[in-house]
Amino acid sequence: MARAWYSYTGGDVNQPNNYLYSSAKPNCRTGFSLCSIYSAYAGTRPATVSDNIKDYIAAGLTTGVPQPTTGTSYVYMKP
Repeated sequence: MARAWYSYTGGDVNQPNNYLYSSAKPNCRTGFSLCSIYSAYAGTRPATVSDNIKDYIAAGLTTGVPQPTTGTSYVYMKP
């Protein structure tokens, strides 16, 4: 399944309607606010925010660094 970056637009981080498709990889990386998620491509908005992504978001909000910290990061943070 193809993946794409979705920029967080605000609101409940668990709701797909709070993300918008981005054709470019985000410039943000670290900070204690959510910036973007790398999720299964489903058009303008992701079809779902998976349980793994939700776990990565929670970890990112706690640590301020992209998650997971090894391998491919699926969640980027911003200041």
